[in-house]
Amino acid sequence: MPIDQLDTVERYLLLLLYAPDHTDVFARPVRGRTWLQKEMFLLSKLTGELEEKTEYDPNIMGSYSRIVDEVEDQFYISEYEERIGDSMKLSLEGKKLAEEVWLKADDREKRIVAGVKTLLNDMTQLELLGFIYTEYPETAVNSDRKAEVEAKRLEIAINLFQKGKVPLNKAAQVAKQSTEVFLQELKKRGVDLSEIETKNVLLDRALLEEIEQSKDESKRGQLVPWEAIRNSP
Repeated sequence: MPIDQLDTVERYLLLLLYAPDHTDVFARPVRGRTWLQKEMFLLSKLTGELEEKTEYDPNIMGSYSRIVDEVEDQFYISEYEERIGDSMKLSLEGKKLAEEVWLKADDREKRIVAGVKTLLNDMTQLELLGFIYTEYPETAVNSDRKAEVEAKRLEIAINLFQKGKVPLNKAAQVAKQSTEVFLQELKKRGVDLSEIETKNVLLDRALLEEIEQSKDESKRGQLVPWEAIRNSP
């Protein structure tokens, strides 16, 4: 398929499947349909062009796009993608196409797509839902996992913090606690904060800032420039 015939959703799905994840290896599988939906949802929030095309609605697992499902199915039928258990990865033919798309993508697209895959792809399903429901609570209104997420918010928050996925203040938001109370919980459980501080050096703070701004409609399209965030103290 010539890349100039790809629509917006097809293009971003190929970029996502090709992008490196937390291992820095390109074209690693997306873990499953829930991860695919949530990663594409987060990309849609960070990219106005994609948000217009995906038509996400809240369903029993939170944010869901029928269009994303249909495009993924078509990639599988066309043998651009392979399924291994629940996970999805590019076939050899799909990798060739996706690499061509990746090389023509601009630097911000590459950074955002790789950042989202790195952030979400190695979360457990409950961590994934907890993170997305915290950032975009409107997506949880019809979720049949909402009660489970609410009951386990503290555990989810501690796990995300220990993995170096979120800084202390964001983990406290996931737990629905003040930073001071959450810090006390960590100390009670003997969590080694110095080890986590080392992991937090690797946090993609630019991505987290863009996620934060994506929730403010008035700031859509006015995201903080990457250089400004990277060079800030």
